Amino acid sequence: MRFLAGFLAGLVWSNWIEYAYHRWAMHWPSLYQAAAAMRHALHHSAPSDPQHITMTFGFWSAIFTTNVLLFAVPDQLLHLRILTGVAAAFLTYIVVGIDVHLRIHDGRWVPDAWRAHHLSHHARPLKNFNIFLPLFDCLLGTQNRGFRPGYLHPKLASSKPLSPGAKKTGG
Repeated sequence: MRFLAGFLAGLVWSNWIEYAYHRWAMHWPSLYQAAAAMRHALHHSAPSDPQHITMTFGFWSAIFTTNVLLFAVPDQLLHLRILTGVAAAFLTYIVVGIDVHLRIHDGRWVPDAWRAHHLSHHARPLKNFNIFLPLFDCLLGTQNRGFRPGYLHPKLASSKPLSPGAKKTGG
């Protein structure tokens, strides 16, 4: 039961970290702006360029380690024993998030709502900061609900062919 509680807490925390980092470190001036935001700006200028779709392994390793350590302290002090679930959820969220982000931009199958949600962010960069699960976009009022996959600007659509059975989302 503690693993499940930790896993659920880890999913919510992962979604928050994704939202906060994307919104404030990548889209607002900050001390980290020079490194992260420059790479992110390249992604926005050429959304389907595989070189700029995701961050490096070192980046994700640092994010994972930092956030697990943040949970380790209260987990030990309060004897919660949920750290394993939190770490498993955070790692799962990172892996799934990277895969979904790559799939959105290279034309492989993802649910239309996920593709529309994320590509809407490229059309309106101050909306839809979560990549595919818009929990904090909904809670903090940054979700662009009016965007539909069929209205995608050709620049944002995948430049690669769609996989068999995948629906075209724009262009």
